[in-house]
Amino acid sequence: MNEGPKSRIRLKFARLKPAENFTHLEQIKTFRARAAACGLKFWPAKTGGPSAPKMAFGPAVSVGHESLCEYADLYLEEFVREEAAFEKIQPLDDANFRLLSARRIPVFFPSIEAAVNAAEYFLEAGFPAGFSQASLDAFMALKSLPYEKVKASGERKAIDARTPLLAASWDPDSSLLKLTLRLEPGKTIKPETVAELIAGERPAFRRIVRKELYWMDSQGKLEVF
Repeated sequence: MNEGPKSRIRLKFARLKPAENFTHLEQIKTFRARAAACGLKFWPAKTGGPSAPKMAFGPAVSVGHESLCEYADLYLEEFVREEAAFEKIQPLDDANFRLLSARRIPVFFPSIEAAVNAAEYFLEAGFPAGFSQASLDAFMALKSLPYEKVKASGERKAIDARTPLLAASWDPDSSLLKLTLRLEPGKTIKPETVAELIAGERPAFRRIVRKELYWMDSQGKLEVF
C-alpha cells in the first residue's frame, strides 16, 4: 500500500519585474504548471485530478511587488536528490519567475506559511523633501501608532502600525528604504503603508522587492528562512 509522498522539495523562486502584477492565485497556477511539466513523479493533490501535483506555498506577496523569496514545496512519489529536482525545473524559467534553489526537507515538516514570522523589503522611491534618517528615528521611537486598515472588501480594521516594524534603515544615496516587518494574521501591514506613515506622505515608489523571509527562534532572534 502506498503510504504517501517519499520526498518533499522546497523550491525558491525569484518573482521578476514582469510578474509583479500576478495575483497569488495566478502565481500558484504557474508553479503548479511547472511542477506538472518538469518530468518529476509528483504526488497528486487531493483535488484537481491526477495531473495536479500536491504542493504547499509561502505567504502571498502583494500585487505590485517583486520578490527574491517565493517558496513552493513539491511532494514527490519517489526519493529525488535536490540537485536532480533543480535540473528538472530550472529549464522552465522565463521572464516572470526564476528558480533560485531546490532543497530536500522532511516530508512531515511545518508548512512554510506557519513557520514564517517576518519579511524584509527593499523600497526604492522618490521620498518627499525633508525625509531623512531623523524621520525614520522618530518613527522607530514611537511606542504605537493607531492605523485603520481598509481591506479590498471595504471592511475596516484598527491596527497598530508601529508594532509590526522590527527593523529599518535608510540609504539616502540610493533613495532606498529597508524595512523588516512582522507577519502576523490580522496585524500585517504593507511596507508601502509603513513608508508613507514614516514620510508623512506617499512616496513615488519605483520598485518594491520582498528580499527575504525569516523565522524567529526561542530568543526572539530572526533567522533566514
